[in-house]
Amino acid sequence: MKSYLIILSIVVSIFTSCKTKETTTSSTMGKTSGKVSHEYKAGGCSAVIVTSDGITLIPKDALKKEFDVDGLEVTFDYLTLKMPQPAGCTTGMPAEITNLGKVKK
Repeated sequence: MKSYLIILSIVVSIFTSCKTKETTTSSTMGKTSGKVSHEYKAGGCSAVIVTSDGITLIPKDALKKEFDVDGLEVTFDYLTLKMPQPAGCTTGMPAEITNLGKVKK
């Protein structure tokens, strides 16, 4: 009986340790769509992104020059951050923007 338990535990440990981790590779395009806006630039706020749902996001890091174009339609993923709004930005919430890409027309 002991030998069966030992063999069973070895088999179970082999099967559980040999599981491969599934990695999900996301394409370069994000899941959320929106437009880059310079609407609040006069107040000192850099470019913001207004989602298709009407949420205004303040990117934590400045957008690259190729994306810092007023009215540019983009797709992206984001994570809202619990941090104070940058000086001059009274509208919107700070967010980390990832997988930023231009919408192909």
